[in-house]
Amino acid sequence: MRFRWPLQVRLRWCADCNVPLIQEECELCNSKGFEIRLSPPGDVRPAFKGDVEVIKAALLNEFGDLSLTRELSLEEGLPLVNKVPHYDDMKEVIIGGVVVGRYFFDPMKFRWRWRLSKYSAEVAVSKGLVKAITTDRVRPLEVLTTTDDEEDTQYVLVSNNSEPIGIAVARNGRVRVQTVFSRASSPEVSTRKSTLKDFNRANDLRLRTLISRGIKRLHVMSSKVGLPLTISYSGGKDSLVALDLAVKAGLEPAIVFNNTGLELPETVDNVAQIVKHYGLKYYEAKPDKEFWEALSVFGPPAKDFRWCCKLIKLIPLAKLYKTLFPNGALNIIGQRGMESIDRALSGNVWRNKWIPHILNITPIQEWPQLAVWSYILSNDLIYNPLYECGFDRLGCYLCPAANVAEHHTLSKTHPGLWSLWEEHLIKWSKELKLPEVWVKYALWRWLDPSSSGRKRVEIKCLGKKHVSNWIDEYEARVGIKVLDKHITATKARVTFNTSIPQEGLTEQASSLGKVHIQRNDLGVEVKTSDYLIRVIGNNLEVSVNNVVKTNALELTISAVKLMVRWMKCINCGACTLWCSNKAIKLENHKPKINESKCVSCGICLEVCPINEVLIDKALMPLLVNNLNTPKTKRRSKTVALSKSLRLSHIRQNTNSESGDGVELPQHLFMN
Repeated sequence: MRFRWPLQVRLRWCADCNVPLIQEECELCNSKGFEIRLSPPGDVRPAFKGDVEVIKAALLNEFGDLSLTRELSLEEGLPLVNKVPHYDDMKEVIIGGVVVGRYFFDPMKFRWRWRLSKYSAEVAVSKGLVKAITTDRVRPLEVLTTTDDEEDTQYVLVSNNSEPIGIAVARNGRVRVQTVFSRASSPEVSTRKSTLKDFNRANDLRLRTLISRGIKRLHVMSSKVGLPLTISYSGGKDSLVALDLAVKAGLEPAIVFNNTGLELPETVDNVAQIVKHYGLKYYEAKPDKEFWEALSVFGPPAKDFRWCCKLIKLIPLAKLYKTLFPNGALNIIGQRGMESIDRALSGNVWRNKWIPHILNITPIQEWPQLAVWSYILSNDLIYNPLYECGFDRLGCYLCPAANVAEHHTLSKTHPGLWSLWEEHLIKWSKELKLPEVWVKYALWRWLDPSSSGRKRVEIKCLGKKHVSNWIDEYEARVGIKVLDKHITATKARVTFNTSIPQEGLTEQASSLGKVHIQRNDLGVEVKTSDYLIRVIGNNLEVSVNNVVKTNALELTISAVKLMVRWMKCINCGACTLWCSNKAIKLENHKPKINESKCVSCGICLEVCPINEVLIDKALMPLLVNNLNTPKTKRRSKTVALSKSLRLSHIRQNTNSESGDGVELPQHLFMN
């Protein structure tokens, strides 16, 4: 079954007024227009100056001239773009109510290209910009002929009466059908002049409804919970609209900006402008440990190795809210359901498991992007100028979740920042013994070489899957080698290439439970009636008596987490932040646990970035000699952790040093 987005835009077009409709009927002429079939969720936005320049570059790269620019009326009316699924970046272009084509980024040739639609195919054939192949019928993926043309050359398939019926592409010396057009006739591109003001008037009822619902949602919830108000402002368009709606609701939320140190200068400037313009209280969350310092411990982040999010975003934000709003707050977030599947499913009000005492609310969950930009431009809000350059998302400029197209754009707009990051990547590629293509084709965005995303890029860019020695790469990243291992359900013996710090085990052993520690000339033993852990030099030995309660692998991983955390602690304070009994503290960058206060909940192990990312993602595969690490207990651990974090906060706020209780809002105890 094909997945359906929980929230989708049903975009219509009024041909008479040449404006898009996000409601059933145009209020300018009472026409219902016609529906445009878009790739879901159909979250279109206006094409800015930077987008138009990219489209021109795509047309020039594809056809060698810009004659299509005039034929498509690119700079007339109200051109829109819609992001569609692609292995890098692709957007549909809608002009005058017609999808005139798609522009996409080719990560192999590092250039923008154009994919013809039925409309632009007809124009391209008439202009002699592409070769036409006459055929009576087409079938998807059918090979039509051989060719000597350049790889990825487009051909328009036309019927006997010269009507475009599909697109074929040259691949490996063969012309293969890629797209089959609908037989339905396409509407003509409307050339009537139209502006954003026309869109506003044509969709007045829908826009007013969205605005009033957003304002009402904020006013009702803030009155109901009676908590201090904050707003997470990122310097982006959505949080800007959420902030302005809050002010229109008569609220005065404190602005909270999560400054990771990797924000672009324009974003930092925009935050300063907004704070000054609205005159609200301002708080800035900043990491204690900068990204560049932590980079030396973790190596480059990846989509499946996102230590950076925990270290430079979540921990600083949690510290700020726990310090300034220990009894809770209502936090306004500019989140929209059409941004991602997860956000579509989260609803209007939710909690983050890591900061459970903060209630989050979005006033624009159901807003389409077109309504967001309509609100910003019609109200003359101070928006981030990076959008004009063609940026879709704002945030950390070197984010591994971004695609190559975004990094390519950044290298043009901020060459100094991107060159700095490339220097680090080249340095790491040498340390990890990885080839040049790891940097060139941005394969650093994945840690696991077997991940589908990485394999897809490798096949597209290299023509085959790049075979890397993942063991060497993981060992270089962790800085620890597993020389020998033998693991069963009841016994484990692991030999490392370096001596294991016994203090890492003894100073934190109470996190494993009530244990007995015994030292001798050879090493140290930690034991209970259920198991025994022994460390001698560079050897770790585990023996389990009761497999119902634990097993040798789980216990080995826990012991390794304690000792490696001791070796590589980055002093981020995550363990002390979430420990409910304040049983753990950092001394000389080393975590030490007070046995008398520790309740062995294990939170300090699970929230540590060293454990959660470096060990779970890189060292654990080395222990089991398999990239697909065991998933047992993963789900139950996640659920248990969420509950523990919530109870942890409640205990922290109901047990002060004097023993006096603090009354908490009732909603903290609701499921």
